[in-house]
Amino acid sequence: MIVKNLKKTYGEKTVLNINEFSFEPGKIYAIIGANGSGKSTFLKIIAGTLKPSEKPEITLDGKTLAYMPQKNYAFKTTVLKNVMLSVKNKTEDITTAKEYLSEMKIDHLKNQNASKLSGGETARMCLCRIFLSNSDIILLDEPTAAMDIESTLLSEALIKKYIKKTNATIIMVTHSVNQAKRLSDEIIFMKDGQIIEYGKSNEILNLPSKPETKEFLEFFSSEI
Repeated sequence: MIVKNLKKTYGEKTVLNINEFSFEPGKIYAIIGANGSGKSTFLKIIAGTLKPSEKPEITLDGKTLAYMPQKNYAFKTTVLKNVMLSVKNKTEDITTAKEYLSEMKIDHLKNQNASKLSGGETARMCLCRIFLSNSDIILLDEPTAAMDIESTLLSEALIKKYIKKTNATIIMVTHSVNQAKRLSDEIIFMKDGQIIEYGKSNEILNLPSKPETKEFLEFFSSEI
């Protein structure tokens, strides 16, 4: 996927200004940066849920795209039916949906009304739903923010399993530098709506070339 001319302004304030960026299949991209750096806006414009200030050019080359926003939504039906919303009700889809729920340790809730789930349970359910779509490009906006440690690790394992199985492209906004280190192949560091630095995760996290990246990592890498 190639994106060009991603711009968003509010009045005189520019919150996103990306000239061009290419995403490769089979890789997990972690987008990091402080609050207000434009990370979520980046994903929303690619997903088409936020109107840009100028017409962007997004080249998918026939690939399918799915987006999991930061605020997860549970429809007022069972957990299993929530997960199945993105697919046809085929036997293999039901089987895979149940497998995902089991891997996320919420299979015992499959017949419960999803509106009764906790925030962390809802996020786990939504991950199952987006992966069941079997999309080529997956956009995840802080997918584990509402989760505890165990659920976060289960989610990360499912993300790794999905990309190994499908060779998809996963682009994930995360507030956790440690999570980016555990999961990603590539790091994108954003500040003031721009991509300041990007590259292989081990290189960016261990030896950043830009002073802005270094300052951010020195402050946030001590997170627990």
